[in-house]
Amino acid sequence: MTMQRHRIAVARRFGPPEAIAIEEHPVASLRQGEIRVAVRTGGLNPVDARRRSGSFGGTVPMTLGTEFAGIVVESRDARHAVGHEVIGWGVSGADADLVTTDADRLAHKPAGLGWALAGGLSGVGQSAITALASVRLVKGDVIVVHGAAGGVGTVLTQLAVARGFRVIGTASAANQEHLRSIGASAVVYGAGVADRIAEAAAGSPIAASVDLAGSREAGDIASAVLRAGGQSITLVPETMTSHGIRLVQVRRSAAQLQELLDAVADGTLVLPVESVPFTNIVEAHRRLDSGHSRGKLVLDLSDNPHLPAEGSLT
Repeated sequence: MTMQRHRIAVARRFGPPEAIAIEEHPVASLRQGEIRVAVRTGGLNPVDARRRSGSFGGTVPMTLGTEFAGIVVESRDARHAVGHEVIGWGVSGADADLVTTDADRLAHKPAGLGWALAGGLSGVGQSAITALASVRLVKGDVIVVHGAAGGVGTVLTQLAVARGFRVIGTASAANQEHLRSIGASAVVYGAGVADRIAEAAAGSPIAASVDLAGSREAGDIASAVLRAGGQSITLVPETMTSHGIRLVQVRRSAAQLQELLDAVADGTLVLPVESVPFTNIVEAHRRLDSGHSRGKLVLDLSDNPHLPAEGSLT
């Protein structure tokens, strides 16, 4: 009997995107309580680039990716049967044809949710929810979101606006209209950004600074907000190290994912998603490294040979 094999993205050394290779590996037997999913899409996040570069520590070789959407192809847990379309998170090695996980890290994918958004919503969305829950705000408060045009920033901005907060978002000149379209007061980062933020605040105190960019200027503004009596948090370890800003540890749960799915369903949340073929993962990581993406990058595994043929499960 021929052993089943599948593709998986591996970094055998710390370094630039070129350190990534797609390799073929054998598929282990499924154990009791495990579920095997054929991946249709996989989300790319800044943490993937940091792990690959070595800035997060760890050891190599390492498998990449932590979130995905796909179809159950084998199950030893009654909560998810073969053929179920699912969203998964918190799994190391999700940039692959097949992912083995457990039911606690899976949720049913709504039938009307596209594959691209399904594969890319959980990571950025749960990061945004965690960050927003880490600051104490009341309706009308002004918050500054550094790096607001990326995936986490796009979600966080919309959730904050829906709760009645005023959002000042920093981004590149090319992403100003995107920020305005999701309800933020848009500010170009770079020299003079502190003055532009003050102008956008129009005399109101800044209640909180949320750093998603990891830049020195974001850290400087976060420190200034703290000195003025506001709150400052970061999702970027480098800002914690350089400026002593509180680092938020992202929490993930099925309940938070459901909150995101509900927001998508009722139109509160819109996340621009761009799909990149799995075979182009090196180029996708180059874009992660650039730090200038808008919305979310997602790997497209429509060529996954382990995906059930359309209609084969009906």
